[in-house]
Amino acid sequence: MTMVRFPLMVAMAIAVSVSGFNSTSARADDGHTHAAGHDHEAMMKAEKKIEQSLSSLSADDQKLVKAQRFCPVMTYDRLGAMGTPLKLVIEGKPVFVCCKACVDEANAGVAKTVKTVEKLRDSTETLAKLPMGDRAAIEAQKYCAVANTSFLGSMGVPIKLDIDGKPVYLCCGGCTKKAQANPAATLAKAEELKKAGTIEGHDHADHSGHQH
Repeated sequence: MTMVRFPLMVAMAIAVSVSGFNSTSARADDGHTHAAGHDHEAMMKAEKKIEQSLSSLSADDQKLVKAQRFCPVMTYDRLGAMGTPLKLVIEGKPVFVCCKACVDEANAGVAKTVKTVEKLRDSTETLAKLPMGDRAAIEAQKYCAVANTSFLGSMGVPIKLDIDGKPVYLCCGGCTKKAQANPAATLAKAEELKKAGTIEGHDHADHSGHQH
């Protein structure tokens, strides 16, 4: 790992890896709760539940779901965590959503939906090469702490910062300078993004307030 030197005060707050990231503590990734402290057994249980939900799909559709991985409407939610995903065809392309409540929104913004699915697939392909614990930690944050609409993994392996002992992820090296300029704000944004994943929920009573 290559470390970047900073003035003493900043160096005490932030250590930066510019070549990728190290292993981080495993997080549960069940599509709804991304809380620290969940162990490997819990992660395996969540994955088994998802596999069962996907089992009723054709082999080809299962491959498509695993390539997309997340719902394009409720982007923190794993496909399969809410039961069998629903398949839509938008602009001639297969798109999967996590539940019926997402169908109308996916169809209402076809261009956005297709673009989101493409980015999710790019992210999934990149993050699939990482250890499960690292992948879960990145997916818990979901978006870059600087470019907040950029899916982590969609622009290559995320950059990892360590701020006050907490992992923070960026979509690319181009965001490092801004992140380094205000470590406290960068950490706060990362924590906000992770919190969004835990409270996004799935009552789906109202999607209108969802920013992603």
